[in-house]
Amino acid sequence: MAGSGSERAAVELCKGINGLDKVVLRGPRGSSAEVYFEVRVEGLETLDYLDNLENKERFTEQGDALTFESEVDKVYLGAPTKIAILDHEKKRTFVLRKDGLPDAVVWNPWDKKAKTMTDFGDDEYMHMLCVEAAAAEKPITLKPGEEWKGRLELSAVPSSYCSGQLDPQKVLQSS
Repeated sequence: MAGSGSERAAVELCKGINGLDKVVLRGPRGSSAEVYFEVRVEGLETLDYLDNLENKERFTEQGDALTFESEVDKVYLGAPTKIAILDHEKKRTFVLRKDGLPDAVVWNPWDKKAKTMTDFGDDEYMHMLCVEAAAAEKPITLKPGEEWKGRLELSAVPSSYCSGQLDPQKVLQSS
């Protein structure tokens, strides 16, 4: 996200399809997609995922970290309790902590799908990334009177990862 130091990414709390809260990071308008997508998601490497773009076919993640160059809609199964979202341009890291929700969804509609969505601007895909906790593989079903607790926490940590001073694995391992 290029621009002046006064710009801030908006953290938007929305309701997901399952009725649970999800967090969407949106960059300030006028940001460049080329710069914005110097964002990586770490903590989901080598996990199995269901690819919603491939009829929920199951695959295993192969990369060092998730990077974005096209539409993505994946459900990571058995995701860790901490996931790091590294924004190289702004030199900051968002840490998502979750409890009671075993999976994680990573979603961005990219350009073609964004243009078909009535509640989504044509270029908004360049300024957002959705990472949310979920119970997708084994949905949580409650009987009358039963209780369930889940938690999702998002922290922003200033970092100098771009200069190599922040080890993302330490962010994932810290409390």
